Amino acid sequence: MDERNFTETHTDCAAYLGEYYRELFFGNVNKRYRAMTAADMKRRVSRLNQACLDAVEKANELNDIHAMLAKSCSYLMRRENNVKPGPQKEEWEDQYGKMLEFCDLLARKDLEFTPGLSMDALENVLRMQGIRRYLLSNSLERAYELFYVPKTIQKGIKEAIQQKPELEYPGAREMKRRFILHIGPTNSGKTHDALERLKQCAHGAYFGPLRLLALEVYDRLNTEGLACSMITGEETLEIPGALCQACTVEMLNDHEYFDIAVVDECQMIADPYRGHNWTRAILGLRAEEIHLCMAPEAEDIVVQMIRRCGDQFKIIRHKRNTRLTLQEEPYVLGRDLKKGDALIVFSKKSVLALAAHLENQGVHCSVIYGNLPPATRREQVRRFLAKETEVVVSTDAIGMGLNLPIRRIVFVETRKFDGVNKRTLNPEEIKQIAGRAGRYGLYDEGFVAAVDDVDVIADGLSRLPLPIMKAYVGFPEQLLSLPAQIDTLVKIWAGMDTPSIYVKMEVDELLALYQNFVDVHYDDMEEFPKPEIYKLITCAIDIDNKLVMDLWRDYCRDYREVEELEFPYSPGGDLYDLESYYKMLDLYFQFSRKVGLPIQAENLAKERHETEEEISRILKTECGSYTRKCSFCSKELSWDYPFSICERCFERGRSGRGRGHGGGRPGGSGNGRSGGGSDSRHSRSRRGNGYGQKRDNGGKTAKAKSAAIQ
Repeated sequence: MDERNFTETHTDCAAYLGEYYRELFFGNVNKRYRAMTAADMKRRVSRLNQACLDAVEKANELNDIHAMLAKSCSYLMRRENNVKPGPQKEEWEDQYGKMLEFCDLLARKDLEFTPGLSMDALENVLRMQGIRRYLLSNSLERAYELFYVPKTIQKGIKEAIQQKPELEYPGAREMKRRFILHIGPTNSGKTHDALERLKQCAHGAYFGPLRLLALEVYDRLNTEGLACSMITGEETLEIPGALCQACTVEMLNDHEYFDIAVVDECQMIADPYRGHNWTRAILGLRAEEIHLCMAPEAEDIVVQMIRRCGDQFKIIRHKRNTRLTLQEEPYVLGRDLKKGDALIVFSKKSVLALAAHLENQGVHCSVIYGNLPPATRREQVRRFLAKETEVVVSTDAIGMGLNLPIRRIVFVETRKFDGVNKRTLNPEEIKQIAGRAGRYGLYDEGFVAAVDDVDVIADGLSRLPLPIMKAYVGFPEQLLSLPAQIDTLVKIWAGMDTPSIYVKMEVDELLALYQNFVDVHYDDMEEFPKPEIYKLITCAIDIDNKLVMDLWRDYCRDYREVEELEFPYSPGGDLYDLESYYKMLDLYFQFSRKVGLPIQAENLAKERHETEEEISRILKTECGSYTRKCSFCSKELSWDYPFSICERCFERGRSGRGRGHGGGRPGGSGNGRSGGGSDSRHSRSRRGNGYGQKRDNGGKTAKAKSAAIQ
């Protein structure tokens, strides 16, 4: 619309809305408001003028003005028949005229906050049920967003996207794809067999859930003679002339053609935040032959999806090659520890505290948790393979992407924090972790034990897995063309129904990043196309890490004004800072690539390597220093002590609160040098207070001999 037509349309809308407001506000006689004196009325009329509208900067500031006008007009109309001729009548007519004029002024101001609103759209808004009552105390912009936009956007969404998700991928629907479903428990050779077939590709791809898995496939295929590149959101390793690529599943390009493809860990289709990537892979991957590796609980849902696509499939069932035996007696940490054990806890704090406890008993440990960089995890595995360490202390990160010679899995804990609540492990989680025991070719049998709740582990191992009932679908980017802000589009889309076997992805993190972007660019949001914003708010980052989020906001603020993003700086030398720095380096690479800015590749590789090396050094030489300590008196606590302060300090604080001494006992687990959280993609727990200060190892730490381990 050119400027002249826009001006004419705006003028027409203002006249129409002004007339509507006159009828609305002066027809509001029957609405009862608190009694108002003539003096009150005079003050209100004097305040309702052009000056009060000029002071308005945000649409929600008009809500009070609407309410004030409604009360004033109602009062005027109720007094109309009781006004005596003379000065009183003249005053009433003057106030009436001013309020009529103000209706026109308010209409024009309301339209300033709904730019581009056509006459048809305005008429539709004003015809909607409930709108008249709503406008008596709310701005037109708010009414537009609440009444008109959802209905219009819902209609637009239904017209813009296919109601059957499989029809959103016409390229794949034109093909006759052949699926091979590799179904079996952990350690049953599913991925191995699929990769053996991938080695015969002319142009193939592997898609997995972790950068570590992509890196392992990259190493394996190149070692075995198949040129393979690695592509993840945080790192790319290009091999000239590569016939294959190993990727994280988010990097799948549904416009690229492959003859053979492998999609790993397809049971993650039930993950609320990442599952939509597996749905997209199954529905949209353009490959003649697709190998899907999955746990048994994913079989039914995946088969339904393939049938809806009209493709062929074959099922290959895999069985464990080693027997898995549950030890019925509770495991005693000081008595039953043996070389080759993997001890499972469910937070970084507990991993480091337990490892410190064992190191100080003379037991060397490899540690594994979700925040470790891939190369550091591999170094921990290497040390275990080389027998430099005797046991592994790990979170459930051990359940995926790591092949270790573990004889026995020991559940030291059976409850985990899932981002919302602390809950008992479900059977699928128990099987995924326990299945790592008994590596084929090294052991004929794997063992599972538990310190407590052996019955929980026994029940989880024996129970048939509950089938996955729903596959998650992601937000369709073509909806960004609809006339609404991203948060409005996402919320309306998320609230709409889906076909029976699908469910919408969780959108809280997407909306949180969008709000952060709005906070950064509040005054110039109109300069940023929605697809460009969406590209930035879909960065894979830890939104609960303040250092990472601050850097992301800085990049969002600066990227259009610079020729190159500022290279991250290391925030410090402790474990938390180093892990955060590694995530900041990943963000630097990811953000630069998304916005097309150059990357300091050599410096990035150097900083990554040095950070990995320093984290590995700390875990190797200082692991024993991560004991839990009282946050008040620094008294050393047991590794599994559940509170941040000792009993003595707690009692002193409770008795001395009136004198300003410390307070109660929080539910955390210690105060210390390097917090941590859960091992999910976006950790819900923030930097914790988990450990005491570094122990002086200058000969003062008593070490038991290796007799501590049998």
